Amino acid sequence: MMNACSPIPHLLWFDLTQEDSSDDIPGQFADSCRISRAPGVSLTGLDLRLRPDMICLQYDSPDALGLNRLLAIKRQAPSIPVTMLTVQHSEELAIWAFRSGAWDYLVLPLANAERQRYLRALRQLCELRRNPPSGRQKRPLERSQELPESVRLTARAQKQQPLERVMQHIQQHFHEPLDQKSMADLCNMTPIRFSRAFKDVYGVGFLEFVQSKRMEHAHDLLLNSQMPVSSIAYASGFKDPSYFTRAFRQHYGLSPSEFRSRNSIAGLKLPVLPKTREAERGWSERLALPILDMTGLALPIE
Repeated sequence: MMNACSPIPHLLWFDLTQEDSSDDIPGQFADSCRISRAPGVSLTGLDLRLRPDMICLQYDSPDALGLNRLLAIKRQAPSIPVTMLTVQHSEELAIWAFRSGAWDYLVLPLANAERQRYLRALRQLCELRRNPPSGRQKRPLERSQELPESVRLTARAQKQQPLERVMQHIQQHFHEPLDQKSMADLCNMTPIRFSRAFKDVYGVGFLEFVQSKRMEHAHDLLLNSQMPVSSIAYASGFKDPSYFTRAFRQHYGLSPSEFRSRNSIAGLKLPVLPKTREAERGWSERLALPILDMTGLALPIE
């Protein structure tokens, strides 16, 4: 939150994205800044006497045309600092941005900590620009000296980080309808890019991952509740109990009812019984329980 004495930064926002995105990036700054959206892709016709504090250029996948527009805008208004925001990121692109005169460089989707860091620095910049120090006294602009998070993370963690919001959403809403498009929107990615990134990080596709999560939940309910199988199907995110039964058999090798019967003896929850008679005998001896054959009849322990 800004205090009453803090200057409200004025951002002039250029949308140079090539793909439609439902994630409104300027909206993430609306509570702390005054935002004017540029009607075109250049400063032509804009009244720069309004003196924006920052020019923001938003990209998804920067191309030569879009990057040249940054250079052109910087030439037209050299005294106004520029922030570059981009989904596609590389070390070479960041180096190019700073060599081209960018004041800051933000990688999307924007983590909250990075957003707060940027706003703190932006407010300090605005205060210095609007109220320059008198005489020879100069107030240094405080910039974060912490190492960027991407430096501290492993290569795998860097890939995983943009998907954290999706994983949290899956954990909380796996029993609800989930589609790849809405999950891609959470990451500010296209569905194709999200699908590739998800499989690259987790080794399976998004739908397969959600199915596995639902199966784990059904597994736990079968072992630890007396809910009917159809109710477990709905509680785990399956719309059709018949499909749930087929999918469960394919996943675990048993129908839900068979799985529950084989893993619950007199109310005692057991792991899935091994398939060999020798292993079954070992489990029964350790638990002092009779061995059950597939009919449910007790067999003597020799």
